[in-house]
Amino acid sequence: MMMEYAEELVREFLVFRGFTNTLEAYETELRTDIGKGFQVDKILDLIFSVYVPKFQGEKLVALLGFFKHYVSSSSETALVSTLSKLEASILRFYVVYALQSNRRDKVVEFFAANGAELVQSSQDWTHWFAIPYTKNPQTDPEFRTFFSKEWYQALHLSVRNFFSEIFNATHILHSIFSLLFYVYGVIVDSYVQCGLLNN
Repeated sequence: MMMEYAEELVREFLVFRGFTNTLEAYETELRTDIGKGFQVDKILDLIFSVYVPKFQGEKLVALLGFFKHYVSSSSETALVSTLSKLEASILRFYVVYALQSNRRDKVVEFFAANGAELVQSSQDWTHWFAIPYTKNPQTDPEFRTFFSKEWYQALHLSVRNFFSEIFNATHILHSIFSLLFYVYGVIVDSYVQCGLLNN
C-alpha cells in the first residue's frame, strides 16, 4: 500500500515535469520488477558490470554520492563510516580495473575530474595520483594488494553485505518516504504557483 503510494508520487512528479521518456522507462522498470523491492544484485551489476568496465567514472561517483547523501541522513554513524571506506575501495577498484585494461588515460581522466574531492576525503589518496605513471603498479608494495583477486572478492562481498543492510526495510522506508513527501510538497507548491491548485 505505502509502496504503491510512493510509486504514484513519482509518476505524478514525472508527468508534472514533462519527463515522458523517464516516465516510460520508470513504468517499464516497474513492470519488470519481479521482486517488487530493492535488489542488491542490480546495484552490484550497475557498479561492477556497467560503470567500472565501461569506464563511466562520473556515473560511478554520482551513484556513490547518492548513497552517501542517503546514508548521511541516517542516524547510524557506523553506516556513514562504512560507506566512506567502501566508496574509497570501489573508486580504487575503478582505477585498478582501468590499469589492468591498459586504459591509463581513463585513470588520468578520473583523477582530473575527481582529484580535488578525493584529496579532501578522509581516505588517503596521495599515493594513488602517481599510479598511472608507476611502472608495474601491480608489483608495487603500495598497490599490490588492490590488484589481487582476493581483494576484489572481499570488496564485492563487502559491498553486497552493506547494501543488503541499508536496503533493509527499516532503514530505507523512512528515508524514501521523507524524500517522497518532500517531492510531493514541491509538486503541490508548483501546482499552486502555476494556478493549477488553490491554496
